[in-house]
Amino acid sequence: MIGWRFSDPGPNPLRDILEQVMAERRRGGGEWMPVNVFEDGDAVVVEAALPRVRPEDVDLNCTDNVLTITGRAQVPEREYLHQEMRPAVYHRQIALPGDCRFEDAQAAIEDGVLTVRVPKVRPRGPESIRIQVNRRDSDR
Repeated sequence: MIGWRFSDPGPNPLRDILEQVMAERRRGGGEWMPVNVFEDGDAVVVEAALPRVRPEDVDLNCTDNVLTITGRAQVPEREYLHQEMRPAVYHRQIALPGDCRFEDAQAAIEDGVLTVRVPKVRPRGPESIRIQVNRRDSDR
């Protein structure tokens, strides 16, 4: 048995994480959106959980290699007997590698998961450049 309590003074990683999440929400950071980012061949893929968000309610933007995802989840207005799901705004910014071609990115949402595929710049292969060699002028 571990003799540790959440309220104990001193370093507490769980409390630190909760404080970070709450600070982000106070800044208007929106609801928490878990993401996965990985490389798949010649592209970087970002998967983001966006429950109850329709494709027309997703906004993707990229500035300085930072992908910004914003999604709005709607809940119908009606008289509920019990309501736990509420309208939500999800917001997340993810730094991606500098070799991404954001102008060629593609995105789709299925089963509450947004998938953004951003192609990477193909590395240039070895290039042979022919340099012409001229005879020096003998008058110099």
